[in-house]
Amino acid sequence: MKFAGSMLAGLLLMACGSPATPATAQLQLDMTVRQLHQGQVVNGVPCLSTDIPEHHLHVHLAVYYQGVQVKVPAGIGVGRPWGFDSTGFLATGSCFAWLHTHDTSGVIHIATPALHAFDLQQVFELWGQPLSPSGAFNYAGALTVLVDGRRDTDDPRVVALTQYENIVLELGRPPAVAPASIYDFSGMTR
Repeated sequence: MKFAGSMLAGLLLMACGSPATPATAQLQLDMTVRQLHQGQVVNGVPCLSTDIPEHHLHVHLAVYYQGVQVKVPAGIGVGRPWGFDSTGFLATGSCFAWLHTHDTSGVIHIATPALHAFDLQQVFELWGQPLSPSGAFNYAGALTVLVDGRRDTDDPRVVALTQYENIVLELGRPPAVAPASIYDFSGMTR
């Protein structure tokens, strides 16, 4: 009877699976996007129904969790309901913040009526996610910030957003292959 019990326990352990692999670890990171409404201001960034910017800049953000790249979601800084075109581009929303994402490429669009200085903390507050020197999202632990391939030892919240910059956040262990130091913005049509 002891043998049958231990065999059953072994089968149950096998059925439960092994510890999280990189593919399943990615699913544990909370990337939920905050809901915004027209006229709402988040850390000095308004969400407006009219989007006729004088200045339009682009910054790229990549997130790696335990060595696996995680998609930055569409809809950061965009009020619901959302409308996507046939290519998956978020084309409409009830409002657009001056900092927003249209797709899952990680490109952050900065659209403003006048030149403004923005930082990564503002993106994360519009996203509705925490960011600190000791973690981001629902992850607490080692956080490495790379800006255009160079390690940034400052507080990630104060990383300035500048045109065509590539920001990489590595949560936990780094990827086996170092992320690209630059992002190719040439394929952008909008």
